[in-house]
Amino acid sequence: MNISVEVTGELLDYLESKVEEGLFKSRSEVVRAAIREMIQKDIQYQLKEKGLSEEEMKKLREEEAGELLEEKYPELSS
Repeated sequence: MNISVEVTGELLDYLESKVEEGLFKSRSEVVRAAIREMIQKDIQYQLKEKGLSEEEMKKLREEEAGELLEEKYPELSS
């Protein structure tokens, strides 16, 4: 899906510099990376608000996934 975003000349220069440095193949990749980083920060903030660390959340997710797998495929657990 494509969207259009207007940026200032300064921001455009910044995006272009990341491409010229070889860190990204395009300005779009720079923007996508920035959005992913923003999402990660939001997740970290939400975990902090709930009093969980990323490691605790990962452990909970693995435990839940393991239980769901055992329920769906009981033949796998021995």
